[in-house]
This record gives sequence, C-alpha cells and structure tokens, in this order.
Amino acid sequence: MFKAGNDNWKTPLGYYEKAIEELRRSREDLQEMKVNYLHNHNIESNFASFKTEIKELKSELKTMQERLANTEETTIKAQMTLAETQKASLAAQTELQALKEIMTDEQKSNYRILEELVQIKEQIFQLLSQVVEKDSQTSVLKSLSDVQLHLSQLAEELTLVSHTSGIDYRKLQELLAEQKWQDADKETYSTMLKICEREEEGWLDDGEIKRFPRHDLYIINKLWVQYSEGKFGFSVQQRIWQAKKDCKRFAYKVGWLASLANNDWVKYEEYTFSLDAPKGHFPSISRLVGLDSTNLGGVQHQVKIFLSRY
Repeated sequence: MFKAGNDNWKTPLGYYEKAIEELRRSREDLQEMKVNYLHNHNIESNFASFKTEIKELKSELKTMQERLANTEETTIKAQMTLAETQKASLAAQTELQALKEIMTDEQKSNYRILEELVQIKEQIFQLLSQVVEKDSQTSVLKSLSDVQLHLSQLAEELTLVSHTSGIDYRKLQELLAEQKWQDADKETYSTMLKICEREEEGWLDDGEIKRFPRHDLYIINKLWVQYSEGKFGFSVQQRIWQAKKDCKRFAYKVGWLASLANNDWVKYEEYTFSLDAPKGHFPSISRLVGLDSTNLGGVQHQVKIFLSRY
C-alpha cells in the first residue's frame, strides 16, 4: 500500500499503488460532484414546482376574489331589500299607532291583524340576524319577498276593511284609482248614509255626525288624499275650515258656493269632477250636513262638528 513519505512509489509496485489511490480519489470526487449535481437539479425542479403551485394559488385567489365580489354584491342587494322591508314595517307600525289613537273612543277589535303584523316584524329581524352566504341568497330574498307580500296583504286588509262598521272600501279605492271622481263621491256619500242607516233621509243630523266612526272617516280621508295627490279629503277641508271658520266663506273656497254676494249654490251636477276642482271640493259633505241650504246659520255648527270629528 502506498504511503506518503515512502520512497517505494518509485518502484513499479509503487507506481501501481499510487495510480490506484488517485483513481479512488477521482471516484470519490466524481461521486461528490454527482451528489451536488442531483441536489442542485432537485432545487431547480422544486423551484419550478413551487412556481407552478404559486401560479395555481394566484389563479385560485383570483377566482375566490371574484366569488367574494359577487357575494358582496348579492349581500348588498339583500341588505337593501331588508332595509326596504324594515321601512315598510316601520310605516305599518306608524299607521297602526295612528289607528290606535283614532280608535280611542271606538270599538277595538280585529286583534288578529295586529298580532300578525307583530309576527312579521319579528320575522324581519330574524332574517337580519342570518348570515347571508352565497348559497342562501335566493332563499333569503324569497323569504323577504314573501314577508313583504304578507305585510302588503295585511296592510290592505287593515286599511280598506273597517273593523268598526264592517264596510269594505275596496270599491271606493278602485273608483279613486281610476279617477272616477263623481262615482267615488257618490260611493262615499251612500256609504256614509248606510253606516248611519240614513239612506231615506239623505243627510246626517247632529247625533249621527257625533256617532260616526272615526276609523271609517280615517279610511275615507286617506283614500281621497292619496289618489288626489293631496287635493281632496276631510283633512284638506278641515285645514280650510280652520282658516275661514265661516260656512259661507268655507263653501265658496271649496267651490260649492258660486258667489259670496248671495246664496247661489252650485248644483251638484255642475261640480268640477276632475283634479282641476278647487282644493277640498270632495268629498261633498255639503249634501251630508245640509250645507247647500239657504239656512247657513242653522248648519254652521253641523259643519264644525263634522270636521272636528276627523
């Protein structure tokens, strides 16, 4: 075996042993180079793999961002719908409160409707507490639509059917919606006489005026104001009366009296059955309280009583 510092390497055997030693070292160096090459090659391969994974992750992130954007947009729409439903619920509650105040001295019934409206309010706030996820958008929006429809149906029932007199005012609503002012006025006149069972007399005395249900006055007024864009209705007439407080001037202002110089009353057939009529022209309470008579002083207190009932 060749050893350093030994002169035997100068012999043929020494040359052979030295060559073998150098060959062994070369093999070790080659093996080390191979290991290093494979190591470096794996790093490059892993780097390429990492680049591919990063690219895939970026693509997935983009997809998730797009889905998130769509979900946020749908969520905003759902929240807007919820806000509108809350607004409708608040309006219904306000209307109910107004009805309660009007019905202070009237018969209180129909609690089923009030209870259902309370339940609807609870349903709305339950929906608000739900987590609006992508897969639940359709069901949430459908639930909101059902709640709004239910609320609308109950509001219509509460508004158009009097729990006091039992009168259904949907016919009056249809006539006003079609702007059939004369037919609507006749419907109002006949309905009010029917409530007081005064069809034969054709007018209301002091007692009937005082006993007339406020809830029905509220419904009639609301419909007239709504479909005339605030031009007709008891509330409009009341404001004019408060400004005049005189039967003759009041009748002239609303267009029932032709002239202040005399008691020349406008015939009912000659009333202005359109939105061109003076403010407060309808409903024509002149016929109900006998205002179109020559005895203005005798009916002034009836006008005052009637308009104070609203």
